[in-house]
Amino acid sequence: MCGICGILDRTGRRLITTEMIERMLASIRHRGPDGERVKLLDGVGLGFNRLSFIDLSGGMQPIDNEDETVTMICNGEIFNYRELRAELTAQGHTFRTGTDVEVILHLYEEHGLDFPNRLNGQFAIALYDRRKEELLLVRDQIGIAPLFYTVADGCLIFASEIKAILECPWVERRLNLKAVDQLMNYPGVVSPETFFAGISSLRAGHLLRVPKAGGAPIADTEYWDLCYPTEEPEDRGEAYYVERLRELLKQSISRRLFADVPVGFYVSGGLDSSVVACYIGKYLLDSYYSFSAEIGEADLDESRFQKIVQRCVQSKHYSTRVREAEIWQNLYDVVYHAESGLKESYDVAAYLLSGLVRQSPAKAVLTGQGSDEFFCGYVGYMVDLFREMQKGKMTAEECAVNERLWGDPYFRYERNHPEIRKIHRTIYSDRLRGEIDKFSAWSESPINVARVQGLSAPKRRSYIDYKLRLSDHLLTEHGDRMFFSHSVEGRHPFLDAQLLSFITQIPDKYKLNGANEKYILKKAGEGIVPDEILKRRKFPFQAPGMSAMVKKSNGKMEFLSDALLKKYDVFDINKVHEMIDVYMADDFRLMGAYEIDYLLIVMTVTMLCERYGLKT
Repeated sequence: MCGICGILDRTGRRLITTEMIERMLASIRHRGPDGERVKLLDGVGLGFNRLSFIDLSGGMQPIDNEDETVTMICNGEIFNYRELRAELTAQGHTFRTGTDVEVILHLYEEHGLDFPNRLNGQFAIALYDRRKEELLLVRDQIGIAPLFYTVADGCLIFASEIKAILECPWVERRLNLKAVDQLMNYPGVVSPETFFAGISSLRAGHLLRVPKAGGAPIADTEYWDLCYPTEEPEDRGEAYYVERLRELLKQSISRRLFADVPVGFYVSGGLDSSVVACYIGKYLLDSYYSFSAEIGEADLDESRFQKIVQRCVQSKHYSTRVREAEIWQNLYDVVYHAESGLKESYDVAAYLLSGLVRQSPAKAVLTGQGSDEFFCGYVGYMVDLFREMQKGKMTAEECAVNERLWGDPYFRYERNHPEIRKIHRTIYSDRLRGEIDKFSAWSESPINVARVQGLSAPKRRSYIDYKLRLSDHLLTEHGDRMFFSHSVEGRHPFLDAQLLSFITQIPDKYKLNGANEKYILKKAGEGIVPDEILKRRKFPFQAPGMSAMVKKSNGKMEFLSDALLKKYDVFDINKVHEMIDVYMADDFRLMGAYEIDYLLIVMTVTMLCERYGLKT
């Protein structure tokens, strides 16, 4: 994967120059330090930073088709490219490189706008058709590769990261308050919103058509979405699902190990990364690299389980101990790369872990990301088992909000939104307190509610987790940004298109067996993953919260200062003082992932405004 950017002039008046694109590329060089290229067409500029994996000498982009009527840049990997290349060659297409992404050009020639559905991979694509004078922007089905865009001064500007778009001087720098409110209510910001007003994130599974003619409309089309059956699939028996899951996991992992450079994998000590690691160790490679982060505090330390997995696979292992002081020392840089406010500090641990990979020969790592969302791995799936008991405790107001957001009055996604809104009103400044409805995260649903109608509770929650937690939080801000901050690529076997298609057909009872989450995945790991891992209780990856930092700093922190809070006027100064006093108490401690670290939100949103010079 790499970094891409570009500008399309829709006015016919602006001259797109090499220098413009080079400035954009310079801001995201961390995404692709192995080479840079700019291509100018009539009213179009395309830029590419390369992180080399396949065809190291000949795979530079942009790439043209045979008659040079279509030009493409792609940040991504196409894992089924060998099959596609053989098919396209048989159909008469000529390839100029050995790189995987060149199949995209020829698929477009053969299948038009349906081409993304043929791709099994992770990708953000910009493709310009000179005959049609049309730019296409495409994001992969799950949203692994980010792609951002804006329209400013008659130009469509896009890039893999927002900081490249901000290099265009005619793009306004203003905080998007709706993104702040999404962070207060959901796991993170939800596409198409970003923390930058006027700059959109292309949604997962979407294709944007941008005609060069300024008078023609820009069309945003959904080409793919996660589709669960409304009725339970035919039960083919536990043994069938275990064996088929094992087979597809091996194929998915094998696809993601293919490269002309070394590839490694993460070892967190949890089930998901352990399945990936142990399948690699048993079936696929003889020599490889593994990486883990040991959290300093005893109750957060998973190093014992990490060592069990490492001994099982006998990998060349790299480990780093993340101490609390490092969390706060690196937070400002992490906010810069994330381009987002944060509600957990574990992004810093991910940032330091990718830095560890950078010190090794590996340039890409496999992770266990995506398993929890599709195998009922979070506590919410078990909470749903007690749905009938919750109904009587829900107010009419909460039911109305739940109906609007999730299509079911009795489905609660993590929070009682009307109750936490009472807290939010005290945290926002006087200026914003009376205007919350104008930027409220739950004034409308962040999902297409029609897609969850008629689904079972596990399927409904899985779909919402995919939309709200996985695509824009875990894969983008926490994943892609932290990987590429150190020029490392993340690959996610559980998000393989073929594997996901199978997972959607597994009956609920094999995913959540009573209160046993990820049951079928544990069965698929038997005899491969150590029993200590298969039988350990669920332990979410965490890092220290703000309480300890507040105590150590005696409540005096630069980005919680009255001067900065007053400058941006987003949060209430007196409420921040009150929260600091609460955090300073000897017996105060946040309950990990179950309570919102509001002080961390306040501090990181303030950091974001300072780092990017955002108006509020």
